[in-house]
Amino acid sequence: MTHDGAKSALRVAGAASVVLFSLMLIVAFALHYTSVGEFFEISLRYVQLPIEQTIANFMGDEAGRTYVWPHLIAYLSVPMMIAASLTIGYFLFERAPWYALIGSAFTVTGAVFLGGVFAAWLSFAALGNLPSDQTDSAVAALRVLTEMQGPLALSTYLSALSLLGFMVSAVGLFRARVVPRWSAVSLFLGNLMILVFMDLDNLMLAGAVLMLAGLVPVGRSLLSGSDQPAVTPGVPAPQIS
Repeated sequence: MTHDGAKSALRVAGAASVVLFSLMLIVAFALHYTSVGEFFEISLRYVQLPIEQTIANFMGDEAGRTYVWPHLIAYLSVPMMIAASLTIGYFLFERAPWYALIGSAFTVTGAVFLGGVFAAWLSFAALGNLPSDQTDSAVAALRVLTEMQGPLALSTYLSALSLLGFMVSAVGLFRARVVPRWSAVSLFLGNLMILVFMDLDNLMLAGAVLMLAGLVPVGRSLLSGSDQPAVTPGVPAPQIS
């Protein structure tokens, strides 16, 4: 493959990653719901289900569709998150290098821990395979496994860096004006919604939609074949260090 061919392939892969990452999150959040009406049951505060109810859900017929598949898709989106972050870093670096570096570093670091969190919660679902006469043992085991302490707590807290990194990158995109400013605002607000309303799947879904809207212009600019993103017409491009 020639140098130009390899560069073009990387550009296409980067553009695909920013869109595919957001789409995977949208699908993962949407799969938690069994009806449209359930989606519109809005709550601004997450209430943890009793452990007994969680185990019952693991053992239920819908466990695969409403728990395993959503978490598996989110888990598989982590490599796409890393690729999307590095793509934005590449896209932004010439105009705002510090925002590019800090944003990508935060997201890549947080994504490592986020993958661990998803892997842990996916493994907990195996308790649903226990015989029904061992429910009490499963409840006791899950209660201990989900205590927010040790590596689980550390991974959970540090995973927030993945969202904060995108927010830093969004600020850089806004200041450097390498995409329309509404795009940067949409990316920032989408990640902020997911961070603030963690585990409220309908609000996180709305955040993922905002994130997708914010990232589409980045992907479009990459697919246009320009290594130097076009500045909004009539607006000078500041050199931000």
